[in-house]
Parts: sequence; C-alpha cells; structure tokens
Amino acid sequence: MARVRAVDAVGRTLVEESVPHGVDPAAVLQAHGHEPVWVGSEVVDGQVVLIYRVAPGEQPEPHQRLSAYVVVVAEYLGVPSLLLTTFTMSEHEVWGLPGGGVDPGEDLVDGAVREVWEETGQRVRDLRPLELVSRHWTGRAPSGRLEDYHAVSAVYRGECPEPVPPVIHDVGGSTADARWIPVASLPTTPLLDWQRRVLLRDLR
Repeated sequence: MARVRAVDAVGRTLVEESVPHGVDPAAVLQAHGHEPVWVGSEVVDGQVVLIYRVAPGEQPEPHQRLSAYVVVVAEYLGVPSLLLTTFTMSEHEVWGLPGGGVDPGEDLVDGAVREVWEETGQRVRDLRPLELVSRHWTGRAPSGRLEDYHAVSAVYRGECPEPVPPVIHDVGGSTADARWIPVASLPTTPLLDWQRRVLLRDLR
C-alpha cells in the first residue's frame, strides 16, 4: 500500500497517510482541505511515498486531545479474540481499539474503562500501561475547521473476565460497530496504522 505526504513550500510535512486501494492519492489530501500538486516520490522502508506540495491557505487552529485506549484479548466463543470498534466518520472500514477522549480532570484509567463500556458494553479491569503515543498533524475536523492537531494517547492492556456480545451504549457517537475479532484474523483486518504498530508489539 502506498502512502501520500503533503509538504509546504519549505518541505515541512503537514500530512502523511496511507492511501486506501483504488483511491486517488490527491483526494486523501483534499479531504484535509489541501490543494495538492505532485512533486515526486520516495521509498521509505520498502513503501512508496507520493509527495505533494500544498499551497498556503487558511491557518490551522491548534487543538490538543488526550485519549485512552485498551487492548482487550479474551476467549470469546472459544476463540482468542481482540475487542475492536469501527467508526461512523470513516469512508472505508477501518478498525481500532476501543477508547477515546478523556474528560477534563478525568483519571486516564477511569476514562479508558468508561470508553470501553460505552463503545462495546464490556467490563474491563486490571489495566496495565503499555505505551504512550504522541501524534501530530494538520487536518480538517468533522466540523470543517482546519486544525493543527496534537493527539496524546495512552494505551493499556486490560482484562475482560466475562466477554459478552458487544453492545454500543454511546448511541449517536463515533462508534459504528464493535466486535470480537479472532486474533488469527488480525493480519487481514484493516486497522488504524498507529494502533497496528502497538498491537504488533503487544501481541507477538
């Protein structure tokens, strides 16, 4: 799978994302509010990166988000499975860990447990920190606002002693579906890039 990168006039990276199969790379950047002009390509770790220059436009507004996610593996229907969710705002089916934004002043672990319950209906406990992931990009929010976005995500490993069929309690939120996905199916499951890297380290 190729990647696409948007750079400004001095070569600073503004956006870099995977390009879904069959999608115009320029369209990926246009979704972020950019008008891209192709300037070249390079190969990074064996993957082709298509590079586009984007013209100066509206200035992005700084936005920072603190979130918490949980890796939950349990025996579901006799099969080792990972709890995953997919999103209402995604044009293509992409799965990710249950979790999300932490409320102001909320403890990270409490926020993670709450998010898992709201998105999947599962009760998790004994959370152990796995990784703290910092990501920074410029993109367009669902509201249409262009943002200089800094996401700081705490990832935990949690236990689910009594896995049940997933239920989305946060109706009308960002979760479109929640499932127990067999661990053996993960290599062919479309996952968020940054979370796939975390899972490859945690589940190996």
